[in-house]
Amino acid sequence: MLLLLLPALTLDAQEAREAILAFSAKVKAVDCDFTQTKESSLLADTAVSTGHMTYRRPAYLEWQYLTPNPLSFIAEGEQVSIIREGRTETLTGNQGRMMREMTRMIVGNIEGSALTDEKYFQSQFEEAGDTLIVTLIPKKREMQKMWSRLLLYYDKTSLNATRFELYEASGDVTTITFSKIHYDFSE
Repeated sequence: MLLLLLPALTLDAQEAREAILAFSAKVKAVDCDFTQTKESSLLADTAVSTGHMTYRRPAYLEWQYLTPNPLSFIAEGEQVSIIREGRTETLTGNQGRMMREMTRMIVGNIEGSALTDEKYFQSQFEEAGDTLIVTLIPKKREMQKMWSRLLLYYDKTSLNATRFELYEASGDVTTITFSKIHYDFSE
């Protein structure tokens, strides 16, 4: 069997942004597995969790940790709930605000709005082999207190988001790697 390899497209920042936004606009739902690692000066070892994410347009996100401790976050609109040991609790106060921001980030990345939200982020695009890397620098003071920068990794061919790195203001780093990604597209 003969394989024809084509060179990867070289996209400027605007073309990359438009390609990702066009792809994201078609996404109606996403189901995928994830592996999350957390590096922190407060932890002796890197913390590793695995789970499953479900997104349904317009505003439903379920982030389900399977290991090491089963736990689910469900966001529907502005309401964020946590489910653990069969009990559901609606998050309020600082916990609720942090999870709403995190949910907004995840949904914004799926929908592509984080790439165009110049009110909240300064974005930079770069290529590394077959990967587009988008660096988001928070502009809002409240977000800067949580994160110094966020890196989004996209496969240049499929435009799938493959990895998400959150650099916290504290120096901690959380990396989320996506696998077994299944998309449902709008007609």
